Amino acid sequence: MTKQKTRQVKPPRNNLLIVECDSATLAADRLDLGTALAGLLAHDLANLFLKDATIVLVQMSTADRLLPDLADVAARHGRFRAILVVGHSNAAGLRLTSDKFCDWRTVGKWLQPFEPEFVFLVACEAGRSKAVRELFEPLKKTLRDVYASPAKLYGIQAATLAIIIGELLCTGKIDDEHSLVTRLVSYIGTGSQVYRWSYDETGPAAEIPAESWDDLADVFDFGVWDLQHRIDDLIRRARRNA
Repeated sequence: MTKQKTRQVKPPRNNLLIVECDSATLAADRLDLGTALAGLLAHDLANLFLKDATIVLVQMSTADRLLPDLADVAARHGRFRAILVVGHSNAAGLRLTSDKFCDWRTVGKWLQPFEPEFVFLVACEAGRSKAVRELFEPLKKTLRDVYASPAKLYGIQAATLAIIIGELLCTGKIDDEHSLVTRLVSYIGTGSQVYRWSYDETGPAAEIPAESWDDLADVFDFGVWDLQHRIDDLIRRARRNA
């Protein structure tokens, strides 16, 4: 009797993992946007559109809890199709916990067990070409797109990523045209620069074109503004002067 080989089938991907890095500092700075998004998506009205999406929030605290917390999430939920990371960062890396700053390649290694298809980064300068290239390296077998800002990112500008994530959760996909329009409108309204990077745009053969996108980000970086607030202010002034 021949022994049949059993093929291991991976469990299906869950929908969204939200990782808040150094969560206490984010809360103190009123930048705990992962918590805010998780609360919004848990609302009864949102559930009407999300089709029972699984959304898990992990709040990182200290380095000694980093591995156990991530291992616990992996054991409980397995893989995630999308990961949203919120934290303080620069082009060199991310402050994962209050006592641990990691380069982007190491961040990718921490996320590797979840085999994400999409990664969203609410983190300053995380969309610079070198940062994205390093993040992609440990995740290149599964990771399709990275959405991140090449410049400093402010709270009001994170709405861009929330809209794109909402489309993914509601429809199961991200329409490239919708994504582009959302990011352009967001720049007009808030000054938000959000890049969408795919793996073939970050490899060795694409280094020079990728770096030119860094230069373009610097040219168009005028900080943050609130177009709606400016329009309202102009209307008030016009009424006073009428």
